[in-house]
Amino acid sequence: MASIVPIFIISVTVYQISSKSVEEASQEFASLYISQATTNLELFLDQHNKSTRSVLLERDIMKILGNETPFTMDQTIENKEVLQRFFGRLSAVYQEIETIMLVDVRGEIHHYTKAADKVNTTILREQSWYSHIRESKQAMFVTAVHDKSYYSIDKSGAAFTVGRVLWDYDGSYAGIILLDMNPANLIQLSKDFLSIGNRYGIRLMITGEHNQLIYHSDAATGKIPWQQVIGAAYHPDGDGDKSDRIVLSQETGGGGYLISTEIPLDKLLAGIKTIEHVTSLAIVVCLLFIIMISTIFSYRITRPILDLRRSMKQVELGNYSVLSQVPSSNDEISGLIKSYNNMIQKNKELIEDVYIAGIKRKQAQFLALQAQINPHMLYNTLESIRMKAVVKRQDDIAEMIKRLARMFKHSLGMQIDHNRVRNEVEYAANYLFLQNIRYDNRFTLEVNLSDQVLDAQIIPISFQPIVENSIKHGFRDYSKPLIIKIEESRITPNDVLIRIVDNGKVLTDEKIRQINANLHQAVDVGASAFVDADTLEGIGLRNIAERLKIQYGEHYYIRIGSEEGTGTFVELLIPLQ
Repeated sequence: MASIVPIFIISVTVYQISSKSVEEASQEFASLYISQATTNLELFLDQHNKSTRSVLLERDIMKILGNETPFTMDQTIENKEVLQRFFGRLSAVYQEIETIMLVDVRGEIHHYTKAADKVNTTILREQSWYSHIRESKQAMFVTAVHDKSYYSIDKSGAAFTVGRVLWDYDGSYAGIILLDMNPANLIQLSKDFLSIGNRYGIRLMITGEHNQLIYHSDAATGKIPWQQVIGAAYHPDGDGDKSDRIVLSQETGGGGYLISTEIPLDKLLAGIKTIEHVTSLAIVVCLLFIIMISTIFSYRITRPILDLRRSMKQVELGNYSVLSQVPSSNDEISGLIKSYNNMIQKNKELIEDVYIAGIKRKQAQFLALQAQINPHMLYNTLESIRMKAVVKRQDDIAEMIKRLARMFKHSLGMQIDHNRVRNEVEYAANYLFLQNIRYDNRFTLEVNLSDQVLDAQIIPISFQPIVENSIKHGFRDYSKPLIIKIEESRITPNDVLIRIVDNGKVLTDEKIRQINANLHQAVDVGASAFVDADTLEGIGLRNIAERLKIQYGEHYYIRIGSEEGTGTFVELLIPLQ
């Protein structure tokens, strides 16, 4: 009994730890699963926010939709040609669109389908989701999955509709644009995610207004027909007993859509149940065997058990590398020690798995923060190129595009293991070159860095946001050029302080304290890794601060300051190696 009781306690403890570890690892995977789905959905919403807004830029289309008087025969023919050209362009750019419909102010529906099919506009107007379109309060709306009964040929399928209520420049109603798509193409998960999801029976659901289903992974993979999903609602907190599954949910799209995942516990814990049964059986067998033989071989039993206890003591101290020596005799104690060594080895592997999972989660957070850099700088630069070409018709647009292409190449190919300080300097210089074309060479970049610092590794896109802030907040007017300097200061033999200074407008002490406090608190990467794109003003410095701490540790930082007569400066502390 003195031998069996510790084994029983350890086995139960290992079982509980194993169950908890598997459940936690599964929840982490589900979080990554839902994170990828959220990224895909946000990309889809952003893409079709642009596609539905594109019609507002088509003056001829808006004129056709907003006309309240009937057209002549010639005008009707000309309008059809204009609409067909627009339909062709839109379907060529967004190939996932199956049907495009435009509703004018008179209620007439103009449509285009890729397949050899037509839309019955009379049946379409009778659809419940169509009658509620004008009531939508969102700029862009996505309907729940609905049937295709208003099609002439393919009536048995399912679709969901992305649309927008159109308003003219004077605020008057100008019509509606509707895009029908296959719901199975809404979320495109990687093969690895789909394989693991199928293995554990993970289900992914996306709901919209009134918890109506927009997407269901079982229907998308053919496990259930879409007819079971049409008109159905899903409530993560109210659909019966949740004790037999793990449910995780996350809102996206400005809070208008909810992504939920369900993991059945029976599949998740199937392997653990086997361990429980085997462990229980092994304990019973060992107990009966020890009671029968202990009086005969007490000495042979006691000595190996003492060795085993010493090995357990080492495990209690955290030393998993010391395994108990297996006796040469092939008896029950030898088998017990072998089982114990296998158990310790599995326990060690579980700890390593959890540690590796933590590293992967940290890498995912780093990539999410790195992907958060606001691309408005690129759009502003493109606008400069366009205005330069339109107003002056000069050939120097070629040089601008060349510089911009280099920046794009750097952004798309950036890797932390190969990114050097000299790459960041070049990236910032290219950006400043483009801004000088826009502002008549009002900016100068002076670089005072040694070759050792220039060859040091650094997180990607760390200088350009600071230079951009210098122009945005430091440039006063055209009477005084803005000079930006990049200098170095050795703190220790292994660390260097990079200082970026401009002679522009000096910030107030209160503003500096506020910014530095925000940078100092940049530890919760989850809080800013998924910020709405409309609230990204000022996020550049915080993004850099968070990536510095993730990559190099809490010792490294970024801070801002100013000196009267010198200007505003930003300091980054990074390791040389």
